[in-house]
Amino acid sequence: MDLARFIGIMVVFGAPAIIGGGLVYHLFHHWLPVWLYEILLIFIAIRTAYNAAGRPKVPAHDHDHDHDHDHDHDHAHGHEHAH
Repeated sequence: MDLARFIGIMVVFGAPAIIGGGLVYHLFHHWLPVWLYEILLIFIAIRTAYNAAGRPKVPAHDHDHDHDHDHDHDHAHGHEHAH
Protein backbone atom coordinates (compact mmCIF):
# COMPACT_ATOMS: atom_id res chain seq x y z
CA MET A 1 0.00 0.00 0.00
CA ASP A 2 1.25 3.44 -0.88
CA LEU A 3 0.84 5.14 2.50
CA ALA A 4 1.62 8.65 1.22
CA ARG A 5 -1.09 8.40 -1.43
CA PHE A 6 -3.59 7.04 1.10
CA ILE A 7 -2.93 9.93 3.50
CA GLY A 8 -3.03 12.44 0.65
CA ILE A 9 -6.46 11.27 -0.47
CA MET A 10 -7.73 11.40 3.11
CA VAL A 11 -6.46 15.00 3.43
CA VAL A 12 -8.21 15.97 0.18
CA PHE A 13 -11.48 14.68 1.66
CA GLY A 14 -11.01 17.17 4.52
CA ALA A 15 -12.38 20.05 2.42
CA PRO A 16 -15.75 18.39 1.71
CA ALA A 17 -15.89 17.31 5.35
CA ILE A 18 -15.53 20.88 6.65
CA ILE A 19 -17.53 22.69 3.98
CA GLY A 20 -20.16 19.99 3.60
CA GLY A 21 -20.59 19.67 7.36
CA GLY A 22 -21.24 23.40 7.62
CA LEU A 23 -23.66 23.27 4.73
CA VAL A 24 -25.58 20.34 6.21
CA TYR A 25 -25.81 22.14 9.56
CA HIS A 26 -26.99 25.31 7.82
CA LEU A 27 -29.75 23.39 6.01
CA PHE A 28 -30.99 21.27 8.93
CA HIS A 29 -29.93 23.25 12.06
CA HIS A 30 -29.30 19.99 13.87
CA TRP A 31 -26.18 17.91 14.57
CA LEU A 32 -27.56 14.45 13.69
CA PRO A 33 -27.60 15.06 9.90
CA VAL A 34 -24.07 16.48 10.17
CA TRP A 35 -22.85 13.31 11.92
CA LEU A 36 -24.56 11.11 9.35
CA TYR A 37 -22.98 13.12 6.53
CA GLU A 38 -19.54 12.92 8.14
CA ILE A 39 -19.79 9.16 8.75
CA LEU A 40 -20.85 8.59 5.13
CA LEU A 41 -18.03 10.80 3.91
CA ILE A 42 -15.47 8.96 6.05
CA PHE A 43 -16.65 5.63 4.62
CA ILE A 44 -16.37 6.96 1.06
CA ALA A 45 -12.96 8.53 1.76
CA ILE A 46 -11.47 5.36 3.23
CA ARG A 47 -12.89 3.21 0.44
CA THR A 48 -11.60 5.60 -2.25
CA ALA A 49 -8.17 5.90 -0.63
CA TYR A 50 -7.85 2.14 -0.20
CA ASN A 51 -8.88 1.47 -3.80
CA ALA A 52 -6.37 4.01 -5.09
CA ALA A 53 -3.45 3.25 -2.79
CA GLY A 54 -4.15 -0.16 -1.33
CA ARG A 55 -4.27 -2.33 -4.42
CA PRO A 56 -1.41 -4.76 -4.66
CA LYS A 57 0.85 -4.45 -7.67
CA VAL A 58 0.00 -6.77 -10.56
CA PRO A 59 3.01 -8.90 -11.50
CA ALA A 60 4.42 -8.69 -15.02
CA HIS A 61 3.07 -11.20 -17.54
CA ASP A 62 5.14 -14.38 -17.55
CA HIS A 63 5.90 -15.36 -21.15
CA ASP A 64 7.66 -18.60 -20.19
CA HIS A 65 4.51 -19.81 -18.49
CA ASP A 66 2.49 -19.20 -21.67
CA HIS A 67 5.00 -21.21 -23.70
CA ASP A 68 4.73 -24.13 -21.27
CA HIS A 69 0.94 -23.91 -21.42
CA ASP A 70 0.95 -23.97 -25.25
CA HIS A 71 3.23 -26.98 -25.20
CA ASP A 72 0.97 -28.82 -22.75
CA HIS A 73 -2.09 -27.90 -24.83
CA ASP A 74 -0.52 -29.17 -28.07
CA HIS A 75 0.74 -32.33 -26.42
CA ALA A 76 -2.70 -33.08 -25.02
CA HIS A 77 -4.20 -32.82 -28.51
CA GLY A 78 -1.65 -35.10 -30.15
CA HIS A 79 0.55 -32.37 -31.63
CA GLU A 80 4.25 -32.96 -31.14
CA HIS A 81 6.97 -30.34 -31.43
CA ALA A 82 10.50 -31.09 -32.55
CA HIS A 83 12.84 -30.24 -29.66
